[in-house]
Amino acid sequence: MSEIFKINPDIKNEFLDSKKTDTAKSNIFILRLVDEFEEMMDKEIFNMSISELKELIATKFKNSTMGTILKNVSILRKYIDFCVDKNLVRHMENRLATFTKDELKQFVSKSAIKNKYITNKELQEYILKLENCQDQLILVLAFNGVRGRTEEGATLEEIINLEIDKNSQDFKNNLLKLVKNNGDIRYIKVEDWVMELVLKTYNENLYISNNGTENENLNGKIRKSIINNIGNYVLRTPGANKYERFTARLVNSRMRKIQNWLGNKYITINSLYTSGMINMALDIYNEKGELTIEDYVNICDKFNYGNGDPRRYYLIVKDTVEQYIGMSTASYPKG
Repeated sequence: MSEIFKINPDIKNEFLDSKKTDTAKSNIFILRLVDEFEEMMDKEIFNMSISELKELIATKFKNSTMGTILKNVSILRKYIDFCVDKNLVRHMENRLATFTKDELKQFVSKSAIKNKYITNKELQEYILKLENCQDQLILVLAFNGVRGRTEEGATLEEIINLEIDKNSQDFKNNLLKLVKNNGDIRYIKVEDWVMELVLKTYNENLYISNNGTENENLNGKIRKSIINNIGNYVLRTPGANKYERFTARLVNSRMRKIQNWLGNKYITINSLYTSGMINMALDIYNEKGELTIEDYVNICDKFNYGNGDPRRYYLIVKDTVEQYIGMSTASYPKG
């Protein structure tokens, strides 16, 4: 793997070559940004001062979550350690190693968080801006914790596999049956309006292209595509000759379009999923005045965050909630 860098290209490529392919691919983007900053500052990252390193983190990265910052800084630290081991650093220090987690919190972008994580009210406003039930439902499902496992061969499985039977007891009880590709099943209870939207989406037989914007190639007319039924699947691919349910690729493609229609580039399946957990936490806090460890575990359990091991992951949700609502950690249980 050989990338074009302007500052220490041989070292950066050697660092990438020392990583597994997937890890190297994720590191490339970070090193490109570092390379740009090094060129601008006319100084290598391992020779930068504390203030210069802070400027790098603040200006070159999209710091929308604490997790993103920790991941990016971890890559930078490893690269600097690599340079230290290569005897390229005269002072033999990794100044990034002195940055604590509390110090890094200052780099979380408040505006990014505001746009990335939405409230239930904002979700309703977004729904009103979308012409198709399919597009509305994608947002609503993710917000309610419908997603699936985050591993190869499982991407967005619960959304893609969603079926409905309006004569079933599940439908009458507002229960969504969520099926994973490996056959595992879980149920979540949703509000009346959510189940109504699922049914409307299932019954929708036309998809309005480009969110209802007139098409110049059609003499100003709006393109509409037939949606064929496929068993009880809720989300099906539009097209007169298509009899296919959704794919992960189609969901992600649709989300990119939705970002443009809503004017919010931060909206993704994952940000909506996390927004739902934050809103559940807010509801609990507004009712009780506090959030306990068990509350966070219950949130993880409802959203299937951690694939059946919610206690292992509740601290990640806790950190995200605290960033969003700006509460003092003193208000929360320790640990």
